[in-house]
Amino acid sequence: MAKFWTEAEIDLDIEEIYENLSDREVNKLIKLLVEEGEVISTNAGKNDSMSFLDEEWKKTLITLMNNRHRLSTEDEEIIKTLANKL
Repeated sequence: MAKFWTEAEIDLDIEEIYENLSDREVNKLIKLLVEEGEVISTNAGKNDSMSFLDEEWKKTLITLMNNRHRLSTEDEEIIKTLANKL
């Protein structure tokens, strides 16, 4: 039997692709984006390898990250100064 190949251009919105992903595929996509450095994981779920203090620190950092727009310029500079000490 003969095989024929052709090229086709399909215009899909990212929402259309996302809506058709299974939960497993969504999690795999998230993991890939985190590994590639495209997104920062904000998984606030319990991690058995983290201590209670580490979990609290992570929640604090996520809160800062998600509310950056509410910080004053002075607050941002203080945080940057602290980070640059490291």
